[in-house]
Amino acid sequence: MLLFEDYRKKITDDIKIAYPDVEESDVGFDRTGHADFTFRTFRIAKSTGRKAEQILSDISAVLSGKPYIESMAIDGPYINIKINPSVMFRELDESVELKGQFPDTFQDPERVSVEHTSTNPTGPLHVGRLRNALLGDSIARILGRYGYRVTTQYFVNDSGRQIMALYEAYRRYNSGKKPDMETILSSYQRIYGEMENDPTIELAIKDLMNRYENGDAELMDRIKSIASVALDNINTSLKKMGVKMDDYTWESDFIRTGELVEIVDSFSEMLKEEDGAKYILNPSNEKIFLRRGNGTSLYFTRDIAYHKYKARTYDWIIDILGEDHKGHAKNLEFVLKNLMEMPNHIDFVFNAYVSLETGKMSTRKGNAVTIDELLERTQEEALKIVSEKRPDLPRGKLESISASVAKSSIRFNIIRINANKQVVFRWSEALNFEGDSAPYIMYSYARACGILKHAGSGKPNYDNIVAQERDLIVTMYQYPYRIMEAKNSLRPDIIANYTLDLVKKFNDFYRECPVASSDARTMGKRIRLVEIYKSIIEDVSKLLGIDLLEEM
Repeated sequence: MLLFEDYRKKITDDIKIAYPDVEESDVGFDRTGHADFTFRTFRIAKSTGRKAEQILSDISAVLSGKPYIESMAIDGPYINIKINPSVMFRELDESVELKGQFPDTFQDPERVSVEHTSTNPTGPLHVGRLRNALLGDSIARILGRYGYRVTTQYFVNDSGRQIMALYEAYRRYNSGKKPDMETILSSYQRIYGEMENDPTIELAIKDLMNRYENGDAELMDRIKSIASVALDNINTSLKKMGVKMDDYTWESDFIRTGELVEIVDSFSEMLKEEDGAKYILNPSNEKIFLRRGNGTSLYFTRDIAYHKYKARTYDWIIDILGEDHKGHAKNLEFVLKNLMEMPNHIDFVFNAYVSLETGKMSTRKGNAVTIDELLERTQEEALKIVSEKRPDLPRGKLESISASVAKSSIRFNIIRINANKQVVFRWSEALNFEGDSAPYIMYSYARACGILKHAGSGKPNYDNIVAQERDLIVTMYQYPYRIMEAKNSLRPDIIANYTLDLVKKFNDFYRECPVASSDARTMGKRIRLVEIYKSIIEDVSKLLGIDLLEEM
């Protein structure tokens, strides 16, 4: 959990003295810029029959004189409340000075599993699947920052039809040759190109599936070794994007143990049959198949086994899924919660895929743009821009900056959009140093570092706060609320857009509030504001995966 002076809670608790039925949702952040918090009087006015003016009078009797209250005013059915900026500034200063961060964190005992990416290891990770990985990675970082014990997980598919095709392709066209990514990918694309005209391919795949499901351990090991080549390639790409996986679980593990048979048997009283296939019905009377007619298992059954495995260790299970998996998730939740009575908290986060302006991509068809290709191209574009802006820097320094800008730009450009909205990646947006982008944030951080490098020193004070200082203080103070909001909704875009707002407030402060040329008392205050800003930007950038540089 986050530890900080929660003035929203203080306001709510104090208002409860006058109106005990007040709820936390009645007090929220003001989005108009007229106040810091807004007390919505609708519900209380309806239950008590009192008008907003009377409610203001009642709560003023409680809140007036509180050191954290600056002012209160009516705006229609709302009561706008401003917090004393000196109080907020002191809270920020003491937290960063004494604890090294704002807000401080107390580790929550709850254990959280965040499963993301989990793309089939049949080829390099392409751009269309990148959002899932970045979304899951940032959600895990946010939950970890909040205090949860978080593990990121990858469910490796080494059991389905596509993997059998991958292995059969390698066996047919490159048997005896040491497998590498280029070899197995070209073979995979070739077999799908020949499948329609060569019926022996389909027969071979079916034979592999039967042998596999019947526990042919040697075959399982061979297939796993081929899939591992692709998985290693995927992991290398993820690491380039700053994504780290903690745990890998292979689908074949549940076939080896016989757990899939036990799962199907556990539904014996409700099992139905169709041409030998076994299925159950969901509440909409739709069929949920658990086993094929030939006795082989389905991904759905293997996913049940995987969630049983996770449930033994984790209190909160989070799955990051593409939007095309909504039906799968609905049925999975029904089985886990209603039929198996799994007590764990389970959440599904869906995301629309990322595309380039060239359109959709497919590994099997060979028209995919890989993560490595996107990163390389973005770095080339970043190098052009950085070279124009900083012709004074040596080539090596320019390339280093461009690498950080490229990775950070891709991550931020994708994360800042709500996950359920489509993203079309455009370099002009991602690399815009003046717009809503990672370079814009990175440049602001470098500016703060420059101020602190050249500024003098002075003792901070909390008085005579001008408008731009106040706006920056209020926005920095809002940080823990944004973390909580992002945690509750599992939406990293909340953090991304908060960061843009924070940077804009800092830029306004930079333009209107000189640091080095101010008097000693004012300079001490402003230096401390810049130091706190630097600390929060460093913290928030970790959640988003943005690289920060002291010079750009």
